[in-house]
Amino acid sequence: MKKHAVSFFALTLLLTVSAAQAQNAPQSAGQATPTGHRIGLIDMSHVFQNYKKFEDLRGGLQAEIEQSDAEAKGMVEKLQKMQEEIKKFDAGSPEYELREKQLLDLKGEFDAFRAATQRRLARRESEMFKVVYTDVTAAVKLYAEYAKFDHVMRFNPKEIDDTTSPQEAVQTMNKTFLYTRPENDITETVLKYLNSQYAKAGATPVPGRTVSGSGGTPTRQ
Repeated sequence: MKKHAVSFFALTLLLTVSAAQAQNAPQSAGQATPTGHRIGLIDMSHVFQNYKKFEDLRGGLQAEIEQSDAEAKGMVEKLQKMQEEIKKFDAGSPEYELREKQLLDLKGEFDAFRAATQRRLARRESEMFKVVYTDVTAAVKLYAEYAKFDHVMRFNPKEIDDTTSPQEAVQTMNKTFLYTRPENDITETVLKYLNSQYAKAGATPVPGRTVSGSGGTPTRQ
């Protein structure tokens, strides 16, 4: 019985020592200690405002808006002219009823044109933002993988000064990052890459087509 007790004690001691050694043993070369997450930051507003493709797409949309406004203005002027002409005829007369029908038909055309135009322009604007956002996020992914960033977050680098409105001041004070290392700001790197790729593509915006994946990787100069 005593012999079994000694053996049990020895086994317990051996297991205890082995567990302690396992806890204190350094990790092998293949199990390097994690260095922590790297977080990159990007000012999306600055990128959108200075991305040449967005500027060109926005210019094209503005041209469509102006053309639609000119067409609508012509229809309104025609309606106003018909409203003046109908006053020359007696209500209920054949001429009056004819002009009234023409007036109502044109008003219906105008209402349909305005509704269709609003829907079309809203779709164009939505498509424009989708295309540019896809370009930007693709470029961000390329650089994040190249520079070993685990995450990339939006941020607003603007500080409070004498020109800051009360609303902007509150937004600035509520921003997520109060300080970041300059090397974590990838805004200009991504923007330079986007404009370079857009120029290589011929600077001709094609709806639904991105330029970020056309070759190369954004690199910091």
